[in-house]
Amino acid sequence: MASLTTKSGEISFTDEGAGDGIVLVHGFAASAQENWVKAGWVTMLTRAKRRVIALDLLGHGHSAKPHNPGAYTFQGLADDVLAVVDHLQVKKPDVIGFSLGARVALDLLSRHPNRFLLGVFCGVGERLLVPHDVKDRIALPEALEALSADTLEAGLAKQFRQFAEAQGQDLKALAACSRGLNLAAMEWSRDALREIRNESLVVAGSGDDLAGSAAGLASSLGNAKGKQVPGCGHMDCLTQPMFKAAVMDFLAGVPD
Repeated sequence: MASLTTKSGEISFTDEGAGDGIVLVHGFAASAQENWVKAGWVTMLTRAKRRVIALDLLGHGHSAKPHNPGAYTFQGLADDVLAVVDHLQVKKPDVIGFSLGARVALDLLSRHPNRFLLGVFCGVGERLLVPHDVKDRIALPEALEALSADTLEAGLAKQFRQFAEAQGQDLKALAACSRGLNLAAMEWSRDALREIRNESLVVAGSGDDLAGSAAGLASSLGNAKGKQVPGCGHMDCLTQPMFKAAVMDFLAGVPD
């Protein structure tokens, strides 16, 4: 991977293929390798004649991993993405974000709508508009810092811990990231989302309880449609052929 030093630190990225640009932003505790390379998205998109830029967010993958929660904000993560786009001189790329990456992509299109063309928000839905419970905000960083995943109760926090550990991620950096993003949480409102007028797709699995209704969130955006893909949950949706097909059809302008 190549790297760029931004205001946040060193941000790693890949740049493959040729054609119209598309930027891929991974989810929490994942990486460009885990979400986009292993799951086949980079190959699929380069074969479709796209120039694919996939980066590791701060605290993840090969990028810098500060252990200070104050280093992490949604705006900072989005600014890192834009810095890579500027560095590579990619003109008006599409952007695909998954889960945390979808929130970053929303921030990008909210603040820099003219710098991007299409938006695809994967693994999010109407639950984006529901404030997180305080217990949930505490549970994830504590699970990441636990001595062992075996000591944790079954649940989402334990799943994220096991997922991160399996990839060899820096657990302290991820805990700091979780705390920092919670402190600087962006509470999206329908009025704010309505101002995002880039043509967009909100897509989530029918079994994705973290996301909720894709159509419900899409109806709040200025120019979006929603699609709920059957047979997909949150953690597995990016690997599912029907999920990929829904995104590729949207990018190609195929009507519903």
